Amino acid sequence: MASFFTTSSVVGVDLNNTGTTQLYALGTRVAGTQNSEWVYAYTTTAVTAYKCVAVQAGGTMGMASGADVIAGYQLAFAQTSFAAGDYGWVAIRGEGLGVMTTGQATVTLAIANGQICVAASGASTGMVSNVATASGTISGVAFTSAQTTAGATVTGAIITWPRAQAGTAG
Repeated sequence: MASFFTTSSVVGVDLNNTGTTQLYALGTRVAGTQNSEWVYAYTTTAVTAYKCVAVQAGGTMGMASGADVIAGYQLAFAQTSFAAGDYGWVAIRGEGLGVMTTGQATVTLAIANGQICVAASGASTGMVSNVATASGTISGVAFTSAQTTAGATVTGAIITWPRAQAGTAG
């Protein structure tokens, strides 16, 4: 996927890498290239690149589960891998972002009949799926490329502040 760069006036922002030293206040937001917006967060567990993460009010994050969607945490997509104890930036909005999908993610998922879900309530996998039995249905993700296999694959997407889909219980 593409490399992203900040367009904000915050000095030293590196949207493409993580580190073990806190450089900004947790929850800081910056604008980036490709109409993107990023939030600075910390994780105590490893996070896989392109997976959905849940960012809590205090700025800590982990790979998202259906329960996180239902709880109303800020959803974002990591565009790089995080080791446990890393600080870095995760995308909450943008074009040309990568999203790890399973199931056959197609452009039609952005249309009203498509459902995009974060995996089962108890599993913090961060995997996005179009499988109707998954829990934690979300809005704010539109795929820009088609994925024709059911395996885990990075799919291009436009992200617009991902959130729980109105009217769903997960």
